[in-house]
Amino acid sequence: MQSYILSLLIFLPLIGGAVVLCLPKANQTLIRWVSLAFAGINVIFSFILALLYSQATVSNFSHSSFQERLPWIPSIGINYTLDVDGISLLLVVLTSLLGLVCMAASYRQQKRFKNYMAFMLLLQSGILGVFLSANLFLFYIFWELMLIPAYFLVGTWGGERRIYAAFKFVLYTSVGSLLMLAGIIAVGYFYTRTAGAGCGFTLDIGTLTNGLTNANTGAVTCAAHFDSTTQLWLFLAFAAAFAVKIPFVPFHSWLPDTYSESPAPVTAILAGAMSKTGAYGFLRICIPLFPLAVQTLAPFFSILAVVGILYCAVLALVQTDLKRILAYSSISHLGVVMLGMFAFNAQGVEGSVLQMVNHGITTATLFLIAGYIEERVGTRNIADFGGIATRVPIMATILLIAALSSLGLPGLNSFAGEFLSLLGAFRSNVTLGVLGTAVVVPAAWYMLRFFQGVMTGPGPALGPVAQVTRRGGLADIRMGEFLAILPLLALIFYIGLQPAPLTFLLHQPVLNTMQNLGNAFIK
Repeated sequence: MQSYILSLLIFLPLIGGAVVLCLPKANQTLIRWVSLAFAGINVIFSFILALLYSQATVSNFSHSSFQERLPWIPSIGINYTLDVDGISLLLVVLTSLLGLVCMAASYRQQKRFKNYMAFMLLLQSGILGVFLSANLFLFYIFWELMLIPAYFLVGTWGGERRIYAAFKFVLYTSVGSLLMLAGIIAVGYFYTRTAGAGCGFTLDIGTLTNGLTNANTGAVTCAAHFDSTTQLWLFLAFAAAFAVKIPFVPFHSWLPDTYSESPAPVTAILAGAMSKTGAYGFLRICIPLFPLAVQTLAPFFSILAVVGILYCAVLALVQTDLKRILAYSSISHLGVVMLGMFAFNAQGVEGSVLQMVNHGITTATLFLIAGYIEERVGTRNIADFGGIATRVPIMATILLIAALSSLGLPGLNSFAGEFLSLLGAFRSNVTLGVLGTAVVVPAAWYMLRFFQGVMTGPGPALGPVAQVTRRGGLADIRMGEFLAILPLLALIFYIGLQPAPLTFLLHQPVLNTMQNLGNAFIK
């Protein structure tokens, strides 16, 4: 199994989507259980991979046995190459788990249910492909594959402005993706000019980064040698795609519209898993391949991260829509991820990756709870709410736990990631560290406003929430909803109390990444 487990992880959801499309659309129960079975098996495979990888790490064995490499179009450097390390491993497990959780949370979906579940599986397949690809062209294929199901999930099953949100999402991401494609072609071209005679054309990330090692002499050949100007333009081509997906301000305006118009389970997987592909792209491609450009542009991207942290926190304060509050909060927290990453020290980068995982867990929980609330009362306007905690005490407790996790409360999952990210930022630049840490003030404000506005205080006398309350129709969380969200709650506490297993897996891959930047970046 070890030799092809990465391909299984990618293509099992794709096969599952095809199987679901062959099922009779009238039998929604069968569709639901088949979809959950494929997603559940994928979670099992991801945990098997984590166990095998952990055992290899503890035993100091080589992880090369997990790599899969098959010639595809070798004449132009395109191979089917998959690989995994501690960084991608955590994101693979997160994506697999969120896929299962979000499909389980979709059990009340009725509209074109067969297509909905097939697209959810296809989206999961695309995201996993991005995290496991070790060839730039293969990475691009899965990057574009994500766009197709995301577009249909937003545009078909979204709210009133779903078409606008879906087109805006596609427009922003397509422009960035085209620039990345141009960058991929340029990387191959400049590699053939600088790598030396006999090296050929390649797009394998490992070869581009580290070259080829002679088994007999140990000499390294065929490494890429891009000059500083070339690196700068190539970095910007890739960054155009990654900055939109994160997103950095000012490329962020698609995200609140997309998140607010999507069904809650779709928003949860978009915010929890797909948004991490941009940050992962910076860490896996831009930083190792273009270290001179990174050294030049790191202050600029760190400033963009701080702007996103503070600006979107302030925007979250003035929103009245529950999902838009969480959307701007998500951008702000991803700014912390990028600030830690561009600190370029072990603490910052480890905290950045750990916070990607924590943000995925916490934000998915928040969006699912917001969706449960909207499904009951038919509104997301915070002014319509108030005082419902006494009627939905379990849901209120879960929302409070997720809100405190988002604030980085010690003992919950986000604390360790945010602490390490900001510690790394302080070690790199005290001013940016202080500005990044200042987000705790507006973050506490908007998150407490979110919780208190919905759950505490006097209830409204008029409006949809008041009508539902008077009819006695405001039910607490159902068993199916609770079981769907339970794995995320367990991880909020487990990672908060025991983050060491995750940082253990991250430590060596992070050090390897930092070494590609040269001694000036190893701190």
